[in-house]
Amino acid sequence: MGFDWPASPLFFGAIVVILLLALWFHAQGLIKGAPSKIAFRLILLRFVALFFLLLLLARPFLEQEQLDQSRFRLLSLVDLSGSMEVRDDRKGKKRSEEVRPHFNSLEAESWINQQRQNYGKVDVFGFSEERKRLVTGEWNINEIGSQTALGDALSRSLSQSDDEPESPLGSLVVFSDGRNNFGRNLLEVGNEFRARGIPVNVIGVGKDRPQGDLRVSFDDRNPRAVAKEDLLLSANITNEFSNPVTTQVNLYLGDEKLDELSVEVKPGGSRKISFDPIVPKTAGTRRYRIEIVSPEGDVDAANDFDTLLVEVKPPLQFSILYISNQPRPLYPFIKRSLSKEEQFDFQALIRLGENVFHSVGEGMESNYPEDEEFWMSYDAIIADTDVLDELNATVTSSLKSFVQKKGGGLLLWGPLEEARRILGGVVPVKAAERVVLKQDVSLRTLEEPLFGPEDEVEEMKPFLPARLPGYFVTQKNPASRGVVVVRASGESILAIQAYGAGKVAYWGSPNDWRRSLRDEDGNREFDRFWQALGQWLGSGGEERLKVAEPATELLKGAEAPLQVEALGSDFEPAVDAMVEAEISGPGGFLQKVQLYPRGAIAGQYAGDFRPQESGAYEVSYKLEFPDGEKLEQSGYIRVGDSGIETKDTSFAERDLKMLANLTGGKYQHISDFNSGWEPTFAEDLPTLKKRKSLADAWPIFIALFIAAGIEWVMRRQVGLR
Repeated sequence: MGFDWPASPLFFGAIVVILLLALWFHAQGLIKGAPSKIAFRLILLRFVALFFLLLLLARPFLEQEQLDQSRFRLLSLVDLSGSMEVRDDRKGKKRSEEVRPHFNSLEAESWINQQRQNYGKVDVFGFSEERKRLVTGEWNINEIGSQTALGDALSRSLSQSDDEPESPLGSLVVFSDGRNNFGRNLLEVGNEFRARGIPVNVIGVGKDRPQGDLRVSFDDRNPRAVAKEDLLLSANITNEFSNPVTTQVNLYLGDEKLDELSVEVKPGGSRKISFDPIVPKTAGTRRYRIEIVSPEGDVDAANDFDTLLVEVKPPLQFSILYISNQPRPLYPFIKRSLSKEEQFDFQALIRLGENVFHSVGEGMESNYPEDEEFWMSYDAIIADTDVLDELNATVTSSLKSFVQKKGGGLLLWGPLEEARRILGGVVPVKAAERVVLKQDVSLRTLEEPLFGPEDEVEEMKPFLPARLPGYFVTQKNPASRGVVVVRASGESILAIQAYGAGKVAYWGSPNDWRRSLRDEDGNREFDRFWQALGQWLGSGGEERLKVAEPATELLKGAEAPLQVEALGSDFEPAVDAMVEAEISGPGGFLQKVQLYPRGAIAGQYAGDFRPQESGAYEVSYKLEFPDGEKLEQSGYIRVGDSGIETKDTSFAERDLKMLANLTGGKYQHISDFNSGWEPTFAEDLPTLKKRKSLADAWPIFIALFIAAGIEWVMRRQVGLR
C-alpha cells in the first residue's frame, strides 16, 4: 500500500497536526457551550469527516501483481482414447461425457470460458495415440478403441513450448483416467516438467472398481424342437472376476420373459444352468435370447447376452377341428381321410338343429364355443363360412388371434360376404363368384407349397363337379396366391396366404367329395390332397422376412452389416420392397437405416451402421410392399470392444497424483471439479503490477458527505452555528 501525496510527508504531517489541534480547540468550545451528550456526538462526526478528508488528501493506493497474459500460455490436454468411452456406472455417463461440459464454449460459466476470461487464450488439445488440436465443439476425433499415449502428449506439449520461447508454457491441465499404454513413460516426462519448473495439474476421470468379465452363452446350439413337445434350453456362465459373482439370468422370447434364475459363480469358474421346459405350440422359427445382469467393472458387454435361432419342427400329431352350422356332404369324407392317419387328431362340431349338435373329440361340448381361448388348443380349423355369423364376436375375434399370433391354420369355404365382414383381411379372398356348371371342370394343382416332387402333382386330376355349386375366386388379397386353379382359364379355386404367424386358405370346391367317389385313384388322390392340406395348415406360416445375423461378434467403431431376405405375396423373392431398419442399443443409441437390394441376390436387402459402444443392439426391420402390405421382424447384433484399451480400463489415480505432486501441480477428481477451479502456474512467469487508488472510490465521498451533513443538522437543532 502506498500514498500519492505530491508534497513532502513532513508537510502532510504538519497539516494533520494543525487540523487535529483545531479539532481539539473546537471540541473544548462545544463541551462548554452544549449539552455533553450532543457535544460528544458532534465531536465524533467532525472527527469522522476529518478522517475522510485526510484520506482524500493522502490519496492511498493498493498495488496488485498479476501474471502477464500476453507472455505465457495455458495449455489443456483432454484424453479421448478408447478407455474414456467406458461407463464407470452401468447407467452413468461415459468418462468423456463427464469432461465435455467443462469445455462447452457456448456456456459462459464453463471452466474453459472462465480460464479464457482470466488468462486470455487457452490452447486445448485432445489426445489418444496422437495429439490433435480441439476445435470448438469438435469431440468426435477420437478413434474408438485407440490406445492412450499420455506421456507422448505431455512431451509434445513441452517441445512446443521450446519452439515458442516468446510465449513459454506457464501451466498445463490434463483431463485423463491415467491409462498410459503407448509411448513414453508418464513419470519420466514428469521429471522433465519438474526440471523446467512447469506444473502439470491433473483432473482425474474415473472410479476405482473391480474388473473382470462375466459372460453367458447357450450350451446347446442345436436343441431338439418339436411343436407341442418340451424344448430344453441350457446355458453356460463363466466368471473371470477375482471374486464370486451372483447374477440374474433371464430367458426371453421376443419381449416375453420365459424364465428367470439367480446364479452364483465362483471366481475363475463356469456353471451350467438349465431352464424350465418350454412347449412351443406351433412349428416355425423361434429366436430365444438369454441375458445376464453383469456386475460393475465388466469389461465386455457384448457377451452379456446370447441369441439362439431354433427351428421348431411340426408336431408329430396335428389337432384339427371341423366346424359347421349344418351337415355337409364333404364332412364324412374329410373325417375319413384325416382320421385314418395317426398324425391327425380330428375333431368336429356340427349343428344339427336349434339346440342339437354333433361333436367328435374327447371333451368336446355340444354347443358353440363361448370362450375366446377355445381355438388355441388346435393346430388348424376347417370352417364353413356360414358358421361364423352364429358365433359371438369375442370368439370370432379370437379366431384372428389364433391365426395371426398363435400361428394356427384356417381353411374356409362357402359364401364370402359375412366372412369378409367378420374376419376382414384374414380371409385370403376378397370376392368369389358362385357357379353351377353343366359339366365337370378340370383343375390343376401347383406343387408348392402343399406338395413335393415325389407327389407328382401333374398326375393329379382334381375337378369342379358339374351341377353342384362351386366358387371361382375373382379377387384375392395382395398377399395371397392360387395353388389350385382352373386348368383352362387359370382362375383360382384354392387360394392361400401367410397371415401373421399362421396360414389361411379359401377352398372354392365344397363338393370335392365327388372326386373320392370317381374311382380308386381319385379316392387315393382325395386322401393325399386333404392330408397334405391339413399338414400345411397345422405347420405354421413360412417366414417371408428372414433376418441374417452375424455369426461372430462385431467390433465397435467398425461398420456393422444389416441383411434381410424378403419374400413377396407369391413366396418368391421380393425385389420391389422398401426396407427400413431401426437400431437401438447401449447409451441411448437410436438410428434408422434404409436397406437397399443387393444386386447379386434377388430378394436380399442390405445396409450398415456404425455402433459406438459395446453391447446388444436390437434391430427392428420394417418392410413395405408397393401394394401397402407390411412385414416386421427383429434381430440382435453383438458388438464388442477391441484393442489393449478394452483389456484394462481401470482408473490409474495413483499415477495421476504422482504426476501432479512431482511437477508441483494440483490434483482434483472430476466429481469435485467446478468452473472456479484454478490451476497452479510456474513461479518465474512474467508479471504486471496494477495500482488501484482508494481515493477514487465513490463510497469515501458519500461517507464524507453523510458525516458532514449529519453534523450540520445536529448543530442547527441545538442552536449552534
